[in-house]
Amino acid sequence: MARRKGKFIKSAPGVSAAQQDFHMSRRFPGFLRHREKKGAVRWRGNLQPRVTSPAYQIDVWYKLGQIPKVKVVWPSLAANAPHLYSDGSLCLYWPKEWTWQDHYIIAETIVPWTALWLYYYELWQDVGEWLGPSSHDKPSSQE
Repeated sequence: MARRKGKFIKSAPGVSAAQQDFHMSRRFPGFLRHREKKGAVRWRGNLQPRVTSPAYQIDVWYKLGQIPKVKVVWPSLAANAPHLYSDGSLCLYWPKEWTWQDHYIIAETIVPWTALWLYYYELWQDVGEWLGPSSHDKPSSQE
């Protein structure tokens, strides 16, 4: 809660896991929800960035109050792939330029950005250079 001129103002509530699941099932019906421990949720589904691409199986983890994480389950990414955090999760944005907020919808931000990341990953494999947007060179840990 914030305080303004002697009155308390409620801050916008976060989007619950159930609400996130509703949006995910509407926009990406092939992503299945798996309940995790301590209120976290995981969705697993496939994204195919190009017609010639394999269907990448990805996991999206989310817990209210935390930043969503995305990992490619299959096929394995190249060992030297750029724009990965040290835990293997995808670097979809630079936290100094954009910050995750609990009221954002994963199906409208994180999953489409993952498809775009996979597209640029495949271009990187084709030409040896990351052609996607980038504000940094090699992220080593998530901030």
